[in-house]
Amino acid sequence: MQAHQTVAPAAVPALATEPADLADAAPPSIDIERGRAELRRWLRRLAKVFDLEAVRREPAEAGDVVRYYEQNHAAYRRYHSSEGAVHMALNPEGRFDAAGFAGPLMRIEARWRSRPAPPEDVLELAFGQGYNLAWLVPRHEYVRFQGIDLTPAHVALARARLAAWTYTTTDSTGPMEAAGETDPIVPGDPPAARVRLVQGDFHHLPQADGCIDCAYCIESMCHALDLPRALGEVSRVLRAGGELILFDGYLPRPLEALQAEEALAVELVARGLAVARLQTVDALLAAARSHGLALAQMQVLDREIMPSLARLEHLTGTVIRWPWFARRALARRPAARSRNVLAGCLMRTTFGMGLLSYREIVLRKESRPTRPDPGIEAIEAIEGRGR
Repeated sequence: MQAHQTVAPAAVPALATEPADLADAAPPSIDIERGRAELRRWLRRLAKVFDLEAVRREPAEAGDVVRYYEQNHAAYRRYHSSEGAVHMALNPEGRFDAAGFAGPLMRIEARWRSRPAPPEDVLELAFGQGYNLAWLVPRHEYVRFQGIDLTPAHVALARARLAAWTYTTTDSTGPMEAAGETDPIVPGDPPAARVRLVQGDFHHLPQADGCIDCAYCIESMCHALDLPRALGEVSRVLRAGGELILFDGYLPRPLEALQAEEALAVELVARGLAVARLQTVDALLAAARSHGLALAQMQVLDREIMPSLARLEHLTGTVIRWPWFARRALARRPAARSRNVLAGCLMRTTFGMGLLSYREIVLRKESRPTRPDPGIEAIEAIEGRGR
């Protein structure tokens, strides 16, 4: 198995001549020609069940993300993770193991340990069904956690889940005063006393400026309708030197650079996951830099998620085995759950070919953010000509 690839901050200037998307991409695990043949077979099978061009052209709407998670809630629990994880398992040994759902969280912990001081205030963006917080909170007794999620059902479920936990730990990072409170958090406090969850949009964070040491977002920044704004909000609430840790899928090259069938498959994966627009790594880094977030680390994890993708391919491939039956069965399902089948069938091949890439990206808030050049409207306002 290929070792993780790490990108040092010094590599960032190379983006001007060689995109990080391509420079850091792992070699495809599926031969390109074999992958294209697999894509054609999958697209032919899926075309017997779905109107693929209609799905591709379907415009994104407000509420798509909430509908996706509400309509797929039971399916995630039944077929993906009975414990409520809604992200990919990391299985470097090459076989699917549900223990791998904790893989991103273990990597987050490792990043925290590498900091000069442990974090005291942590924010999860899009906490889902509460799996990540339920795993992290008992292990970090002196950390104050906050979370925001767009889906009302997720907020209710996560609150109930955390309130039911009681535990003690031997964490020795030291006491911490919770922001806005006078009593320090002490060992044995139940999670509900140390975690604040809100329903909301990460484009409009309710947190005050500079109150968070570390933020993380697992497979949800892809849902951002305005990526620069979302990253700007995270930058605003981070303290200087604070970090945002992202796990997500990205385009290693623009859609325009792909063959027609490759581009169709990638767009169908996005539609199946309620992703309005897939981002390139370079677009993410450019948006981050404009808000004072510098690349601290990037690792390619394509091979680690392949066992999960193979498992999902098998499960969803079974659904469309008999097209006439699949059409009738899927017609009775909510639309977002039906379209999820598209992603399940196509992700292993698209990621395996390198058409999509799964990355861990760490962004660090600079002490003195570089301000973007003012636009025409700003100049006119300064000169008194703006309206």
